[in-house]
Amino acid sequence: MPCNSDRLCAGHCRACATTHSLAREPALDAALQLMQMLDKTKDMDFSQNTANRSPKLSTDFLYSKALGKMFGVLVCEKNNGELLTLKAFSGQYNGLWEIEGWVPPLFDAENFWNLTTPVEKRIKAIGREMEGAHITPERYSQLQGQRKRCSQDLMKQIHSLYRLQNFNNQQATLSEFFPANQGIPTGTGDCCAPKLLNFAATRKLKPLGLVEFFWGKTNRSSTRHQGQFYPACRDKCGPILGFLLCGIKGL
Repeated sequence: MPCNSDRLCAGHCRACATTHSLAREPALDAALQLMQMLDKTKDMDFSQNTANRSPKLSTDFLYSKALGKMFGVLVCEKNNGELLTLKAFSGQYNGLWEIEGWVPPLFDAENFWNLTTPVEKRIKAIGREMEGAHITPERYSQLQGQRKRCSQDLMKQIHSLYRLQNFNNQQATLSEFFPANQGIPTGTGDCCAPKLLNFAATRKLKPLGLVEFFWGKTNRSSTRHQGQFYPACRDKCGPILGFLLCGIKGL
């Protein structure tokens, strides 16, 4: 069922001991328009130049085994009073972090690939060695430990790339919001709301309304359905949204 809450984006800010929230109403029409464009163009590129469109940007991806994805819309006000609509997709889209016209991630994508590519090659090489026909149990256990340590170290380095900024011009890293003994949930900072709010803050835009909706094939747990609005997730977005929303004047 669609979420009926008028405030889907909210979080407690430890810095100012206040729970901040952002209404959805100003962004609803823009979200419905985005749904119409996704349905009409069947593509993430809304330009008229259909000849040079990349197959990777087709919305067929959302109906494949990868299943659907969350999308978000943020309506902002510029310093001159002009309204601006920003849009974002959660995580990567078909292996892409950046698509023209969509808000980028909370890190430099080139730095991400430079960091992850060689380590992922190493992890895959360890996996191939573990699948060897004549590997001993002792060696298998050693390799298993190596692969786990490589994956854990890589995740820590990936999380260190993220930079969050709020509307008080304060900056923070992901590790500041999660207990050290619990770790940072995979995918934290990759949802639409953090992307949109961080982008607006770094460009001195004033958010007026934000909504997130699901588009594509229903997820495996049947908790997300195409065209329906959902609140920001608690485990990943909940701890950081209060900080990201802090400092929005007039709200």
